[in-house]
Amino acid sequence: MKKFYALLFALVVLCCIFCSAQTRNPGLDVSRTNIWRFGFYSTFGANDVPGLDFSSGSPVVINSGNTSLLSGATTICNTTGQLQLYGAYQSMYDSTNGLLSNAGVVGDSGWIGISPCNIAIPMPNSPNLIYYFSAQVTLKYTVVDMNLNSGKGQAILRNIELEPYPVESKLAAVHHCNGSDVWIVGHRWQTNTFYAYLLTDTGIITTPVYSSIGPIHNATGAWQGGKIKFSPNGNKLVFASFGDEPGVPHLFDFDKSTGVISNPIALQPDEGAGGACFSPDCSKLYISTGEGYILQYDLNSGNAAAIVASRKQVFHVFNSISNTQLGLDGKIYVLPASNPHRKYLTVINYPNLLDTLCNVQLNAIYLNGGQGTGRYLINTVESYFYTGSSAYPCYGDTVTSVSSIDSKDGIALKVHPNPFSDYTSIEVAGIDIREKLEYQLCDISGRVCDAQITESDWWDGKHLIFHRARLPTGIYFLTVKTVNQSRTIKLSIL
Repeated sequence: MKKFYALLFALVVLCCIFCSAQTRNPGLDVSRTNIWRFGFYSTFGANDVPGLDFSSGSPVVINSGNTSLLSGATTICNTTGQLQLYGAYQSMYDSTNGLLSNAGVVGDSGWIGISPCNIAIPMPNSPNLIYYFSAQVTLKYTVVDMNLNSGKGQAILRNIELEPYPVESKLAAVHHCNGSDVWIVGHRWQTNTFYAYLLTDTGIITTPVYSSIGPIHNATGAWQGGKIKFSPNGNKLVFASFGDEPGVPHLFDFDKSTGVISNPIALQPDEGAGGACFSPDCSKLYISTGEGYILQYDLNSGNAAAIVASRKQVFHVFNSISNTQLGLDGKIYVLPASNPHRKYLTVINYPNLLDTLCNVQLNAIYLNGGQGTGRYLINTVESYFYTGSSAYPCYGDTVTSVSSIDSKDGIALKVHPNPFSDYTSIEVAGIDIREKLEYQLCDISGRVCDAQITESDWWDGKHLIFHRARLPTGIYFLTVKTVNQSRTIKLSIL
């Protein structure tokens, strides 16, 4: 019998390997976000423009003598976490903090009143080539070859226009469901139209996917403030803007196989809703405002009306809050825009948890004299922070096998209630609480679905809460995996 279970386990592992081989996990490249460069010096000429180094797993403040990195800051490292280049406003810098060779003025040089949004993305399968996108009044890109200039990089294509005037200075990026190609998404000014360009291993596909959905945004003024942000799993997108009256953030679904944006949900209006960030497990959405509020929405709370009603004020300070950014340590970093708090970063320590359990810590990181004001901490490919299933599947992908090991030893699952209508509780025993769990939910035909799961440790294992969210009534199979164990249970949603 033991040989039978051993053979069955080997077959399960092979099935998991086969399924995972269909796509690449972009979270394997999270070291590309090791270094952050952002902000402003304390006084003119001071060598203390701030940044963060996550190489040790926790942020360490770094400072340099560069000029203001107030607007559109983006940073990219190689896969071992070494800084390659960074940029802000209309300039790009190399790893030695010098201006990048041959880059010149990036973006729309004739427009100095509108601050650009920038993002640097390595070309799939050619990591020495970095595409640097800038949205100011048009969307343009520059290509940098990191093999040139003694490894410090040199621009080989400059300011190639993709999207003509007028666009908003907002950009976000997330991996295609193949885990390799990358979507770059922005918004046309004074319209309700999103554009999505796909960067592949052959370059940028110049025919975009357009989605005309949601309200018309009439952002005016120099900043065109706000943000487009993806969830780490690429399934959700939020548009926050304080150029509208009133500012109403909108939540959307994103199909990372086609680039189509759908199902808008108008969240509650907030004055100056200029920043947004999802929790690592994609269950919470945080909105930061110019009035000093951090607001949380529970995306597991149910239908659209329930999500809107789930809004909680988790923090308030008499200060303008500019923006937020998830880090590779699973915490969210908050950028105050006004003194005295701009000399520090505020931190959301446990962003997966509900309400004030998320634990917002004011002035958690001193910036060594530099100032953290500005529009971005960094703008990066958000799926680098993906921590879910190694398969990074698209919705609707078919899993070739759903198997389990029916053994008294090892991982054990206890579910109550089952069947259920809204949510169920799952106790996971027979594991070390330090073990990382992965989940995969399939319907009865073997199609991968969105698993809305939160996790906490208990004395003899882990405790999972599974919310049905928008899943229809039916039979589902939830597979819970550790490094060397797997167990599948049947769930019935009423």
